[in-house]
Amino acid sequence: MSTPTSAACGHAPLDDAALGALLAGAAARRTAPVRLVGPGLHDLAARLIADGVPVEVSVPRRRDARALRRAARRAGGSVPPVGVGEIDIDLPFSAASLPVVACRLDPKTFAFPRHTVRELGRAMAPGGVVVVLPGERASWPAGLVDAWAAAAGLTPPDERETGGALPFAGAVYRARD
Repeated sequence: MSTPTSAACGHAPLDDAALGALLAGAAARRTAPVRLVGPGLHDLAARLIADGVPVEVSVPRRRDARALRRAARRAGGSVPPVGVGEIDIDLPFSAASLPVVACRLDPKTFAFPRHTVRELGRAMAPGGVVVVLPGERASWPAGLVDAWAAAAGLTPPDERETGGALPFAGAVYRARD
C-alpha cells in the first residue's frame, strides 16, 4: 500500500504497520471493535487480533471467512465474529453506529462503489474513522473517491491535497461531528 502515488497525492502511506496502528488507536479511543468490511482483509484482521484489538468482520463469501479464521489462528488469537454474505448494495449497519471501519472497495464485491462510500458515511458514528482501501482491480481516480467521500460526510483527518487523476491507493477519512 505504500506507493509513490499515495505519497504524491498527500496521503500518508497505508502500509500494514501504519494501518494497524491507526485502527488500533482509533479502537482504543472509542472502546469499540474495528469493523472490517469486504474481501481480502484477513491479514489485517490477524495483525489486529495479535495486537489484542477486538475485530468484527463482514465478508461476501465463505472462502473469505475461511481465510480469516486461518489467519486468526496463525496470529494466536480467537476467531472474531464473522458475518458471511452480509454485504449487499446497502450495508447492514445502523446509521451512525460504527466508530472504526476498514473497507476494501473491491469492484467484484461492491458493484456500485459510490453508493458503498455513501453507505459508509451513513453508518459512521460522528468523529469515527473509516479507512477505504482499493480492491485488486479498482482503477478509480483518487480524486473521484475523495469526492464520493466528501459527499458522504467523510473528510480527511489532516489537510492534504485531493487525489486528482492518480489511481486510488487508499485513504483515511473521519466522519464529521
